[in-house]
Amino acid sequence: MESSIFNIQAEFCKAMSNPARLQITHILRNGPMNVGEIVSQTGFSQTHVSRQLSILRAVGVVECQRRGTEMLYELTDSQIGEFCDLVRKLLCQQIKKRSTLLIREEG
Repeated sequence: MESSIFNIQAEFCKAMSNPARLQITHILRNGPMNVGEIVSQTGFSQTHVSRQLSILRAVGVVECQRRGTEMLYELTDSQIGEFCDLVRKLLCQQIKKRSTLLIREEG
């Protein structure tokens, strides 16, 4: 069982390792959007957005629902956005720490 959850976690992390998918995930924190809205906010092509959404759906980051004639995409859980915030916060702390170390080494 543990092996299985690690495989799922690895697939999730692999999907989240793409800057475009991270940007789409960040945008979807504001609520459900259709592909056109995501395209206008990211500047990516419709094909690119659709491809990235497909990958995010496959790992359970986003889900889509039909509303009338359009498909709306949304995060499956608000904790996904919180997870991304935590990772960014940790990375910013590491960058600050590294830059402090570099300054000490140069000084």
